[in-house]
Amino acid sequence: MMQKYLIVYNGTAGKADNEAIAKSVRQKLQEVGKQVELAATESEEAAIKQIQVAVDNYDCLVTIGGDGSINTACAGFLKAGHSIPLGIIPGGTVNNFARALKIPLNTNKAIQNLIDGSPAQVDLGVIGEVPIVSSLTLGRLADISQDVKQDDKRKFGTIIYLFKGIKELFTNRSYKLKIDANGNSEILRAQILLITTTNSVGGNVAFNPEARYDDDYLHVFILKKFTLPKIMTYAAYFLSGNLKNARGVKYLKCKQIHIENLSSRSIKTRIDGDPALALPITVKIRANFLRVILPDDC
Repeated sequence: MMQKYLIVYNGTAGKADNEAIAKSVRQKLQEVGKQVELAATESEEAAIKQIQVAVDNYDCLVTIGGDGSINTACAGFLKAGHSIPLGIIPGGTVNNFARALKIPLNTNKAIQNLIDGSPAQVDLGVIGEVPIVSSLTLGRLADISQDVKQDDKRKFGTIIYLFKGIKELFTNRSYKLKIDANGNSEILRAQILLITTTNSVGGNVAFNPEARYDDDYLHVFILKKFTLPKIMTYAAYFLSGNLKNARGVKYLKCKQIHIENLSSRSIKTRIDGDPALALPITVKIRANFLRVILPDDC
C-alpha cells in the first residue's frame, strides 16, 4: 500500500497555479489517509536531486506539468537507479505522455486517478542517464521546435508550430546520418528523424497504433523528404496512424539505436520538447523501468 507521497512542482515565480494544484492534491490524498509532503523546486537540477533522494523515503512521487516535468522526475529515478510509482497531474501545453497513457487531463479527475488508479509498468527511453519519456526528434522538426519560444507556446498552443514550420518548409536542408540498429548499419540522408516510446506524438494518440507504452521497443521514423508538396500527404498519414507506410518514410522498431552525424554542421536533438544532446547518441529502451499510476480501464 502506498502511504507516503511526495508532490514535486515548479515553485519559481509565475508558477502559482502549480502550488495551488499541489495543495489541492495534498488535501485530497490526506482525506483518504495518506501522508503527503510538498516540494517546491527552483530549478530542474534541484528537482532531480530531490527526486533522487525521494525514491528511498517515499512510496509515490507526484509530478505536476507536461512531458518536461515528467522527464525531470525520470531523470531523478535514473540517478537513483530505480523508480517508485509515479502519479501525473497534467499541466503542460500538449501533455503527450499523459494522453498516451489515458491519464485524465482534467485536474480534478487526474487527482482522483491517484486514488482510484493502479501502478502499471511503463517503458522509458534513455541516453545514458538522460531520459526520453515520449519522443526524441532531430533534423528539421527539431529546427522548427527550436524557433518556438515557451511564451508563444503557452499563448498560442500547438498551432504556433505550424506558423513557425512554414518558413522551415521553404528550405531543403537534409542531414547525413549513420544509423546502427537491429544488427544493421546504414548511411542515409534524412530531413527528420523521430523516435517515440508510445503511440502518441503531438497529442495525436492515433499516430502509431502498433506502439504501446509497455511493448519494450523504440519506434523510429526517418523522413527523407519534408517539403511543401509532401506536407499534405504526410499530414494525412500522420492523422490516420499510417505514417510508417508513407512513401519516403523509413520505419523500424528496435531496442537500441546508434545515430552518428556525418554532416559538416552540428546536429542537436530535442527530447520531450526541450533542447537536448548533440549527435552522436545511443538510445536504448529501459523496459518496464517506470510504474505510472493509470486508470484501471487503461
